[in-house]
Amino acid sequence: MSRKSKKKIPLPIFILICGALAFAIYISLSTLALAIWGDTVTGTVDSYESRLDNKSAGSNRSRTISKGYYFMLNGREYKGYVVYTSDEQWPRLTDGETRSERIRYLSVFPYINKPSTLAEFDEMGELAIIYHILSPTACTLLLLLVIKTQKRYNKKKQRIKVNT
Repeated sequence: MSRKSKKKIPLPIFILICGALAFAIYISLSTLALAIWGDTVTGTVDSYESRLDNKSAGSNRSRTISKGYYFMLNGREYKGYVVYTSDEQWPRLTDGETRSERIRYLSVFPYINKPSTLAEFDEMGELAIIYHILSPTACTLLLLLVIKTQKRYNKKKQRIKVNT
């Protein structure tokens, strides 16, 4: 009977997993913070792309939208860029053309910002609110599991070195 050996997660993969989970936690927590404590300002969309992915997809899943925007606050310009799925379809922006849009930002740190359609409870919908509440918890648990697995392997490796 062969015994499967438990191998250590390679360092680049470990860093990639931890980084992806930390980024997912940041996205959900920043969205919740913007929805609860964010202020609204009128910003300017200076790049817009709408790509049709699937004509038969469900609601708000047929297109990938990417927007670049900026807004002024206390004499400083802040920029942002978002990519999300939706059914919205605006005409493309020509060179130099812009559109105005409401932007939510945190007054204590305006670099955290999103268009209001992605960061207001009224606009998000119930499923998105539930997702942004549960996602940080689930990602934190997964992150702890990955770190614990890595530590467990390191302890076993140290025990083997001491015994030999």
